Amino acid sequence: MPVNKKIFSLKLDRYKLLVAIFAICTNVFAQQTYFQQEVNYKIDVKLNDVDHSLKAFEELQYINNASNSISYIYFHLWPNAYKNNETALAKQLLKLKKTELYFSKKEEQGYIDSLDFKVDGKSVKIEYDEQNPDICKLILNEPLRSLDTLNITTPFYVKIPDAKFSRLGHDNQAYYITQWYPKPAVYDAEGWHPMPYLDQGEFYSEFGSFDVSITLPKNYVLSATGDREDNDEEENFLNENVIRTLTAMETGKYPTDMTFPASSAQFKTIKFKQYRVHDFAWFADKRFNVLHDQIQLPNTNRTVDTWVYFTNKQFNYWKDALDYVNESTIFYSYLVGDYPYNNVSAVDGVIMAGGGMEYPNITVIGSVSSPMELDVTIAHEVGHNWFYGILGSNERDHPGLDEGINSYYEMSYVRAKYP
Repeated sequence: MPVNKKIFSLKLDRYKLLVAIFAICTNVFAQQTYFQQEVNYKIDVKLNDVDHSLKAFEELQYINNASNSISYIYFHLWPNAYKNNETALAKQLLKLKKTELYFSKKEEQGYIDSLDFKVDGKSVKIEYDEQNPDICKLILNEPLRSLDTLNITTPFYVKIPDAKFSRLGHDNQAYYITQWYPKPAVYDAEGWHPMPYLDQGEFYSEFGSFDVSITLPKNYVLSATGDREDNDEEENFLNENVIRTLTAMETGKYPTDMTFPASSAQFKTIKFKQYRVHDFAWFADKRFNVLHDQIQLPNTNRTVDTWVYFTNKQFNYWKDALDYVNESTIFYSYLVGDYPYNNVSAVDGVIMAGGGMEYPNITVIGSVSSPMELDVTIAHEVGHNWFYGILGSNERDHPGLDEGINSYYEMSYVRAKYP
């Protein structure tokens, strides 16, 4: 059911809420000088779907916009959260009576290694956090002065954990690749924010750009943050999938096979680019069905591509999911401000951390029990592109600034569509 135009009477509520947020933020920032660091990534990564691993090389440009020099940079190595039963993640899950990681087998666990950090081509000293293996500190050979830039490079290897623990993982040959690369912690007016990976509050990162090339067997369907670089062969591959999916919908004969086909012996490399975001996630599955559409944003009339990727398991629910992505993107755009990126996607996936999880431009959704549940979950996760995505708040310290505000608009969507 399309969202009725009567929903736009909610716009007054939007202004009241944003005025309140502005008043709070003005009061906070009046006490301190605001600045924001910039981190620009270039990553080449290859998936090995036999031993469930990633081999990659990362280059990043770090720009110091603080008024002072910095002599070290904290990095998050969050795949190490899955390394053993002594990590902050394992301990947190155990307190929540989730024992899978605490009692996991070695082959189910994950980690990141093979790191060799260089700054402007020179080796640097690294100090690992004694309590948290997913945090390290790069000691710079020379302080990075205000408004200066340095280049950091490192290879890295990720053993992908089982998907039953948290958000990074694989379920057989279905891959959910999130918080997977070495990532500088935020440095702001309050100082450094190194934090171990936890099942909640994983977002507070520096804004910048991503240029990510992903290599994997040719018959995988790949979805990711950002704009896919022009690739005729990949476009044809996706278009053929869309046609098959639409044909199944038209005939009413929904496929049910959930077996994994054999992986192609040939590989493909797909590049994605995105600017003005602070994370990058990707998902790959040979069984995905694909649907694609375009919407026009209400304030600027700009065109945005919308996508859904889903397996046969809940085909009867996901066949309408493109409408849910379209309507929620338009709804939030009208009430909060137009969606600023070119693509927005929803992915059907096995995740242990709640019903859905958001990343820039893309969200992954767990199993649902009804079309309405899928609709509302997609709306909530798409909404996170504004809160936390554009707002960029510290979810660990101030969860209300993303979950609270976003849930307000989600409930507005529900009231409008399901009165």
